[in-house]
Amino acid sequence: LMLGFARELADLLRRAGMRVVMTREEDAFVPLETRISVARAARADVFVSLHADALAEGEATGATIYLLAGAASDAASAQLAERHDRGDLLAGLDLAGQDDGVAGVLMDLARLESAPRAARLARDLAAAMTAAGAEMHRHPIQEAGFSVLKSADIPSVLVELGFLSSPRDRARLADPVWRAMMQAAILAGLRAWAVADAAEARLIRQ
Repeated sequence: LMLGFARELADLLRRAGMRVVMTREEDAFVPLETRISVARAARADVFVSLHADALAEGEATGATIYLLAGAASDAASAQLAERHDRGDLLAGLDLAGQDDGVAGVLMDLARLESAPRAARLARDLAAAMTAAGAEMHRHPIQEAGFSVLKSADIPSVLVELGFLSSPRDRARLADPVWRAMMQAAILAGLRAWAVADAAEARLIRQ
């Protein structure tokens, strides 16, 4: 379901003039940190991960957008500095000669810029989904320590489209009309974010 949704969304975004790079084209697992590397190699402006969850207990329904939690972002800088090739950590900055502590500080500084941009992206996506009539989780924007959100310099969000454990969400995810509506909402949210982000960048340069 999710790979098909992602392919349809990619086609829509490309028709709208956006450049899209998929982190996977086949129904096979790609390590989470590899997905970050793919985004950085593509010089991505944003990273959007699509997901559908399932609860073993309890009941939940609706879409949720996740940002990297603050405590997780601090730990992420240290962990990435230890594990990654230094040339793969920050776009346009060579960290090869830096020790772990310095690299971690530089990534924290990069995240100070990218985190507010990611938060605005989450708000714009949630607003567009709500305007389109999509059912949202009772807490539509949340924070978590997902590895896929730990890029220091690329605004990153995880879009939880629904819960496979919910019959209602599962039916929606398989419904072409609902899928098209949600894909159009994601496009609208990305467009709104891009306009605001470009305007803010111009102000900063002045």
